[in-house]
Amino acid sequence: MNWSKTLRLNLSITVLAVGFLFAAAACGGGSTSTDELSVDELLASAGEELAAMSTAKVAMVDETESGAQFFGTTFKSMEAEIKSPDGFRMLVEVVAAAMGFVEIEMVAVGEQAFMKFSEDAPWLPLPLDQVPFNFGRVGPALSEVLPLMRDAAITGRETVGDAQTILVEGNIVSEELSALITALDPGHPITLTLWIDEGEHILRQMRIDGRLYDDDALGTKRLVTISDVNVPVEIQLPDTAAGP
Repeated sequence: MNWSKTLRLNLSITVLAVGFLFAAAACGGGSTSTDELSVDELLASAGEELAAMSTAKVAMVDETESGAQFFGTTFKSMEAEIKSPDGFRMLVEVVAAAMGFVEIEMVAVGEQAFMKFSEDAPWLPLPLDQVPFNFGRVGPALSEVLPLMRDAAITGRETVGDAQTILVEGNIVSEELSALITALDPGHPITLTLWIDEGEHILRQMRIDGRLYDDDALGTKRLVTISDVNVPVEIQLPDTAAGP
């Protein structure tokens, strides 16, 4: 083989190699920065978003309807608007033995909280230590929970609403949720499943799989959904002078 033919062959190989490298880079171009994050980095980023959350809508459903009684009733679901650090408006749907389906309302701003047991009932003062959910500071409370997860792992991806999310699963014990859900009982193992927005790292959903209270049935699961993050909301205390 003469020198010019060898040069042409080497140039051809070089061009092919460069072309292959560009093609490989193009195929990898679809990767997002999230793909490169470890589970610890993803949880840390989600925690930062939660800590900075000022307002949100939060909903919780007892998926198995096997949780402990709620003010003597069977808890079905809850919806709340929250405003950090100390305001929320909450509507809880329950089933009472004597009355059937009932909606319980709660409102809290600062050091004051009120509740009523039906739409036409009067508002009654509610000591803050008897409010079952500390959703006024749901963001900061959850930001403290995420680093406590043990054996955390990314387990897949799912769409929640219109958001593509990354699933993270890990373990905690019940008392590590006490900043969020008050008066729970310690010592129960909990599996947490998180749905974290792939682009913004906002927590969209969280499943609490396990007992929070001694009276919960085994296998109790509660699904928490978070939406309208940082959308302005106004929460005001009711006119407590209004009668039924």
